Amino acid sequence: MPRSTINWWRKLLILLIIGLAALLYVESRPFVSYPIHQLSGLLPAGQVLPAPQQARAGMAVIDITPPIGIPKFGYSAWAKDADGFRTRLKARAFYLRGRDGEPMALVQLDLGAGSLALHHAVAERVAARTDISPHSLSLLVTHTHTGPANFFDSDFYNAFGGNRPGFDPVLFEFLASRISDAVIQAFEQRRPARFATGQTPVWGLTRNRSVQAWANNFNIAASEINEALAFRAINPQMTMLRIDLQDDDGQFYPAGALTAFSIHGTSIPAFTAPYHADVWAWLARDVEAAMSASGTPFSPIHGPFQATHADNNPAWHLGERGDIASRRIGKALAREAIGLWRSLGEQLDSQLTLQSGSRLLDVLALNDDARFGLCERAIIGAATAGAANGDEVFPIGYLPYFKEGWPRRTFTDGCHGVKQWMLSKLQPLLLSAERYPHRALLQVLRINNLVLVTAPWEVTLESGNAIRKEVAAQLPEGDWLVEISSLANGVFGYVTTPAEYALQYYEGGHTIYGPQTLDFLRGQFGMLSGDLIANGVVRDIPPDYRFDLRSRHFWPEPGSREGQRKLLGKAKFIRGELPVEPYWQLSVLAEPPEHIRLHEPLLYVENEAGEIVASDQGTDLQIRLIEYQGDNGHYELRWYNPLLGGEHKHRLVMRANDKMPALVSDWF
Repeated sequence: MPRSTINWWRKLLILLIIGLAALLYVESRPFVSYPIHQLSGLLPAGQVLPAPQQARAGMAVIDITPPIGIPKFGYSAWAKDADGFRTRLKARAFYLRGRDGEPMALVQLDLGAGSLALHHAVAERVAARTDISPHSLSLLVTHTHTGPANFFDSDFYNAFGGNRPGFDPVLFEFLASRISDAVIQAFEQRRPARFATGQTPVWGLTRNRSVQAWANNFNIAASEINEALAFRAINPQMTMLRIDLQDDDGQFYPAGALTAFSIHGTSIPAFTAPYHADVWAWLARDVEAAMSASGTPFSPIHGPFQATHADNNPAWHLGERGDIASRRIGKALAREAIGLWRSLGEQLDSQLTLQSGSRLLDVLALNDDARFGLCERAIIGAATAGAANGDEVFPIGYLPYFKEGWPRRTFTDGCHGVKQWMLSKLQPLLLSAERYPHRALLQVLRINNLVLVTAPWEVTLESGNAIRKEVAAQLPEGDWLVEISSLANGVFGYVTTPAEYALQYYEGGHTIYGPQTLDFLRGQFGMLSGDLIANGVVRDIPPDYRFDLRSRHFWPEPGSREGQRKLLGKAKFIRGELPVEPYWQLSVLAEPPEHIRLHEPLLYVENEAGEIVASDQGTDLQIRLIEYQGDNGHYELRWYNPLLGGEHKHRLVMRANDKMPALVSDWF
């Protein structure tokens, strides 16, 4: 071989070694050099209060939008630090108490995933102030991909779930405190209530993003797989619990609803910087507006949350993905939910039967009989690096080994079978099994004829059907509505069927405990459901908790700079082109971002008559940090989908706070 060729290969080998060493350093640094933050506490039972003479319910909503500068979860390294918000993130708490049995609290969160540590911290706080015990508290999420990262109970998802690694103790405390306050407020506002449950099918707004993997469940030929099939391979069921409350006049009025639906929180794409609740913002607020229009004296609260969404994407149109798709799909879902809510008005009843079954499992400590074939440790697949169908990362998502549908062909006799291991055998050497999520809270919660099965996994359509069937088999005869909520109380990656796993699409590569994960969940949920029916309650949660997490601080610390507020010119109207909606734009100088509390009311638009026509509690006002300018922040304020052609002029107002006067634009 010529010397020049040898030198070329030698240089290439050196570059590869340097590249691999750099990659290993970057990937392992959070697990080695970051300080450990310990979370610990007790999980006592809630207060013992006398049973009410009538079934009761209470509801509360609290803003959980973190500050500017926090990394975001969902798109991993392709996310961006938050620079403001387009729609706010909320915690919506629902307290339920029947005449018999124990109470229950369900909390809907505009977050990318649940967190066992967050569940425990909230449960500890709530038990001291209410009659809610840890086993009857559940944190349900929307799985928006534009909410915060860095509050999870495993180093793995704190490191790789967002765009910057590490557990943020201050962010965690903010979320735990705000969510706890929502539950306590819901408890304090409890009133006699009436309830109704129901379902309606919704088609055309979701599609199966990995229809080839889904089709493998049924041996469907490749020639028969098309877009029409993708629109049929979805979970169409929208499931709702409607709650009306009794006012002081003795009459019952609409007050709230909880709604489960299967749709990925990805209509807002990667690299989007502002916080955003995705389609759930419109689904929540439009239903609340419809309830308010009924003449109720209450401020209604609608909490939509995830069902079996893992392979079910929003059905955006070509070139539409972003705010326009999010609005269109979210409002269409809201119309379906409003129709369901209205139909349930004739079924309202004061009867409320509640049963809570919770079991905390450490999957690293289970014996073989309890594992049902679950792998002894987690391994992430190479297919996750290329991202999901529709979000492929160029060029990684198109390369052999990383691309979807590229299973291992040899050495497949291990527990993880056909999975291509990210970093091959280096992965288990670099990351111990304890770094991955391994403590899973499984829950089966009965609310009259609704049985809510919560799992810290992202559940595919057919995996959900299998789990639902297993749970239903344990129930006595009756008209049961069984629904599964993905990513509740934690995040464990995905669960696919063995047939879906065999093709190693993104969902299979992200099924971190192997191809028998579904068998494990079917077996465990079957046992939990049977125990709940037999005993009326299951409280298999330890009395205390501890998490040791590699930490890093992202929460901005207020400095000495206070800045000033100043308009930078007049408002400009931007017509907008796909995928951007029309908007008025205003540039301002204001206090630095560490002094702006995004979880408090900040912006509104008023007309010449003094009427507020838009506020940042809705879906059309946005603030974004453009850059620092000395002691100030330079921000862009936007009013999307403005009122045009009316008789009034408008102006945009940045509210006064404890240090700054209001900033008011000129009329436009």
